[in-house]
Amino acid sequence: MLRLVATGLFGLMFLAEAWDAYGLALTLADPMPAAGRLDISIGAEVLRTAILLVLPLFVALGALLAVVGLRAGKPTLFRRGAVTCALAYLAYGLYLVADGALHIGSGLVVLVGLIYVVLGGLAYAMHRSVFEM
Repeated sequence: MLRLVATGLFGLMFLAEAWDAYGLALTLADPMPAAGRLDISIGAEVLRTAILLVLPLFVALGALLAVVGLRAGKPTLFRRGAVTCALAYLAYGLYLVADGALHIGSGLVVLVGLIYVVLGGLAYAMHRSVFEM
């Protein structure tokens, strides 16, 4: 049962972050509206979006590897994917907290960053428990 829950969780993480990466790629293609909304320069928005584009790609890759490892019954692949996902979520969350608090001054971005840190902790907890049964 825990493997089924983990498969669903990592599958949702993969889908969410792949969609997030797609949205960030669209923002990178035309950064002017986002820069205007956040009241930052276009150059700063391009740099911010480029950094933010890499992080969800790592989360999605880790989540995908975790799902493949679960479905194939390969604990090592699952653990590596789950740890990659967890560390990428941690980096993503900490970046969002710092960006929201120090750069763009948005409490909502800080909150999202904290949620990502929690998701990273959840991914790490699943890494530790799924194949220990």
